[in-house]
Amino acid sequence: MDSLGYDHVEGKLYCGRDGIELQFKMRDRAFRKSEMQVISCSYNEVEKAEYQEGWFRAKILVLQIHSADKLITFPGASVGRVELEVCRSSRKDARKVADFILFKQSEASVADAESRLNALRSKRS
Repeated sequence: MDSLGYDHVEGKLYCGRDGIELQFKMRDRAFRKSEMQVISCSYNEVEKAEYQEGWFRAKILVLQIHSADKLITFPGASVGRVELEVCRSSRKDARKVADFILFKQSEASVADAESRLNALRSKRS
């Protein structure tokens, strides 16, 4: 957000069973808001999720996606990377997001490996 309050993006990150959803809307003037937009991706598409905090600095959740095309509609996103400033009430949950996404990625890779093994076994039978 700039100093006058224009280009303010607000929303939330939802971690579901099969993937994440980045739900956001943009407020570009004091009284005009845009419609809610949703960017969805599976846990396998997330390259990195990191919570950054420090003394006298804003708390930031960094999301990096393998495909840069997913974040084209998100304002202020660089190539496949978005930095979300975390509000005070959500800091406790934001600290857990990176570990949760890593856990879900490992679950997805185990399920993928099991399906490939089962396919290999069925070919041999």
